[in-house]
Amino acid sequence: MIRLPEAEKIKKIVLFTPLWATLALLFSRRWWWKTLIVLLALAVMAGLGVWQLDRLEQRRAINQQRRAALSAAPFELTGAPLPLSPTELRYRQAVARGAFDSERQVAIQNQNLDGQPGVYLVTPLQIAGSEKAVLVNRGWVPARAADPATWRLFDEQADGPLLGILQPTRRRPNGTVSDIPEDAVSGWFRLDIDAIGQTLPYELAPVALQLLPEDGHDPTSLPRRIEPDITFNEGNHFSYALQWFFFAVIAAVVYIAVVRRAEELA
Repeated sequence: MIRLPEAEKIKKIVLFTPLWATLALLFSRRWWWKTLIVLLALAVMAGLGVWQLDRLEQRRAINQQRRAALSAAPFELTGAPLPLSPTELRYRQAVARGAFDSERQVAIQNQNLDGQPGVYLVTPLQIAGSEKAVLVNRGWVPARAADPATWRLFDEQADGPLLGILQPTRRRPNGTVSDIPEDAVSGWFRLDIDAIGQTLPYELAPVALQLLPEDGHDPTSLPRRIEPDITFNEGNHFSYALQWFFFAVIAAVVYIAVVRRAEELA
């Protein structure tokens, strides 16, 4: 650790040495190659700071898009082409009318609620007045009730419009469509609309509808409606950017002080 008198000396060396003299020294025959290495390191640190600021702007843009989607008036899924791409419609509220095809519902595995393991029960809704259907995430059921033989206990009648938020398909991390599992009923681990659609006799809408908790629906009944997991935090990108810029400044000051000190002692 640098003692106080030494720290004061470094401060004087860095602050009160003429700029032209410092530059001449840093790029002298003895120091020029070391200076280039330090400059490269400083450029990397500054670049990482700028990258974090870019990430912050991206996060803010995503948050703004989410707020706009949630505040927009719900539109009805009729089987007609969607007004926007599935990705742009993420978190947009929508309503759908039709009849559930409970014989062809599937389960999405590995879903926890309040620390309890379970599955999401996803049921095709044949859209009224259309030959298409939309996959509806009706909510969570515990693992003890995940046997398909018990699912008919959770049947619902779509007597009126169903309100939910839209979700795009969830493919593999590399963007490819999931393989159809051996158990095409309860063997799914992501709501991949294209893959599930290959097992159904009708065309699916390119978005899924996640039902929202609503007035009149018992919040304790199964399947449990799921509150959308939507956050608007900006993460730590700004503080990370400040840290990288701070590291760059400190590294530059220390390097100049070390060079000047070495020359004084030479």
